[in-house]
Amino acid sequence: MGIPITIVSGFLGAGKTTLINQALNATELPREEIIIIENEVGQTGIDHELLLHTKEHVLQLNNGCMCCSLREDLITTLASIEEVTKEWQVPLSQIIVETTGIADPQPIIQTILTTPVLRNTYYIDSLLTVVDSQNSSMYQNEPVSLKQIALADRIFFALKEGDTVSNCSEILARLIEINPLADFIYFSETAPISATDFFHLDKFQATEVLNEPVATQPEMELTNESHHREHHHKDHLQGHTHATTVHQQNNHGFQTVLLTANSELNEAALIRWIDWLLFFNQELYRFKGIVALENRELAAAVQGVNQQVRFQLTPLEKSTTKIVLIGKNLASKEIEETFNQLCIAYKQ
Repeated sequence: MGIPITIVSGFLGAGKTTLINQALNATELPREEIIIIENEVGQTGIDHELLLHTKEHVLQLNNGCMCCSLREDLITTLASIEEVTKEWQVPLSQIIVETTGIADPQPIIQTILTTPVLRNTYYIDSLLTVVDSQNSSMYQNEPVSLKQIALADRIFFALKEGDTVSNCSEILARLIEINPLADFIYFSETAPISATDFFHLDKFQATEVLNEPVATQPEMELTNESHHREHHHKDHLQGHTHATTVHQQNNHGFQTVLLTANSELNEAALIRWIDWLLFFNQELYRFKGIVALENRELAAAVQGVNQQVRFQLTPLEKSTTKIVLIGKNLASKEIEETFNQLCIAYKQ
C-alpha cells in the first residue's frame, strides 16, 4: 500500500503534541523509522539535509495555513523524504503530519490524494483530531476547528485534571452531531493511549457508516468512466421514491444527511449522481457509504473528501444502501429528491 501518513489536527493547545508523544512512547516501531512533519506558524525553514541527522526526524513547514505555496512545500518535503530514504537505504515505516491549530486539514488531504508522485508512494492512514475537554467550547466560534472535527476519522478527547468521562457527555454529544462518522477515544496524562489507538488504523481508506466498521478490498474498477474526474454536469433521473432520508442541522451550521435505500443502484447512474452531488454542493466536506449495486455480487464502499471519490469492493453481502453526508449549506431537498430517483434508475 505504501507508507502510511497519519494527520493530527486540533485547535491551539488541544493536546496534539501530547497525543503524538504518547503514541511514540507506546509504539514498537523504531524512532528512526518515523518522520514527523510539523506545520507551524513562523519563518522556520526546511533543511532536507538534516533529515538523516536529526534524532527525532522532525521537519517543519513555515506557515500555519497549509495552502498555496505551503502545499508545494508539503509535496517537496514528502518527495524529498522518499528520495533521501531510498538513496541512503533508510527504512521508513510512518509519517505523522501535525498541523497547527489554525490549519484546515482539507488541503493536506487534497494534496496527498491528487499529487501522482505522492499517491504512488504514500497513503493516508487516518485523520485524527484532538479536542480539549476544558476548552472545547472554543470550537463553537472557530470555523477551522469545526472543520477539523467534521473531517476526522477518530476524535481524541483530552481529559484535563478534574474532568471525567461522565461529566463530558454533553460535549461528546455535540461532537457526534458534527461528525457521526468518527469514533472517540479519551486520554490524559495519567491514562495514555496505546500504539494501536494511533498507528495503522486504516480508517481513512476503510468505510465506516455510523460507527459500523467495514473491511474493504482494493479499489474496484468502475464501468464507463473513472471516479477521478472533473464534475461539470447534472443528470435528471426519473422514477418513484424508494429511499429514506434523515436530515439534521446542528447549531454550528453543520449538516448530516443520511440516505438509505433497500433497492439496488445502477452503477453508471450512481457515478453521475455523485458528479452532481459534488458539483452543486461545494461545502460537502466528507461522505461515506455502503451501496448495493446491480450486477455486483458483493456490496461496494464509497467515500469522498472534497472532490475526490473512491470506490472499493467489500466482502459483505449486499443489503441496505446507506450513505452519510457531512457539510454545510447542502441542498438537502435536492439531494433527497435526486437520490430517491436514483434508487429506481434503469429498473424494469
